[in-house]
Amino acid sequence: MEHKPLDAIIPCLPQKVQLSLQSLSQQNQNQVQEIRLRTGRPVGVMFHGVEHFLTPQGSFTDIANLALSVSQMEVERCFQAICAYSIYRHTHEICQGFVTISGGNRVGIAGTAVYRDGELTNVRHISGLNFRVAHAVIGCAQTLYDKTCRQIPCGLLVSGPVGSGKTTMLRDLCRLIGNRYRVSLIDERSEIAAADGGIPRYDVGSHTDVLDGFPRAKGLLTALRVLTPEVLICDEIGTQADAEAILQLHGCGVPVIASAHASSWEELQQRNTLCPLFEAGVFQYMAQLSGVKLGQVVQLRSFHR
Repeated sequence: MEHKPLDAIIPCLPQKVQLSLQSLSQQNQNQVQEIRLRTGRPVGVMFHGVEHFLTPQGSFTDIANLALSVSQMEVERCFQAICAYSIYRHTHEICQGFVTISGGNRVGIAGTAVYRDGELTNVRHISGLNFRVAHAVIGCAQTLYDKTCRQIPCGLLVSGPVGSGKTTMLRDLCRLIGNRYRVSLIDERSEIAAADGGIPRYDVGSHTDVLDGFPRAKGLLTALRVLTPEVLICDEIGTQADAEAILQLHGCGVPVIASAHASSWEELQQRNTLCPLFEAGVFQYMAQLSGVKLGQVVQLRSFHR
């Protein structure tokens, strides 16, 4: 059965927004990158990095008065829906500013922070929700794969700004590599494979094992111990625990393919948690995505020694 990008998102939205989105052509639906609900303001839909407003008739406008808007109650009901009506169960994610729903779609949360003893414990008065639409783009990583991992798996860091397609690229790299080698995919936020009941909704390769929902550092080390991977893949590294786990993996000779948020190589070099990985030679390649066109690599650095 064909999986369409908005399938998992539409049921969570207010009915009038559902109807408007369903009135779009399938081509337009497939190109939606983000859907933004803001209390008392127009519903935003992002295409090709530009946000437009959604009309009741299922079209787009840049005139706020012609657009759909949502009430505080509608935003709150939508928030309940994305949490599957169990907000407490999602507290950890909410405190990080997002909830991941079925299909690997991440929903960003805007609201009021609640602190206890100096620690963020919850978010209340939800005023905005940003649905980032996950897409599987088969073949988008082919050129990068051919230049880096076709001959033999190697360490690769995919970097780029927000919305540049890092997760989409990793998903396709996982498919390509996982069709030839044993891959362990550590999918902490359930975004790459979008596993449902343990079964990936996206094609991540016939030799790929998915550790869904595992904390990144723990999942990497667990996979090494019990799954004998030839390649390890994970998303969005950046913590000290991530770096320490990857350094252990490097000592065992298993290459890691990962992503990191950065707008340039110079910005990556300033990240204290990543510097030890560069110094140890964990990554043989670094690919910087443009953030303009999906799959467009603006810089490919080789660190072969």
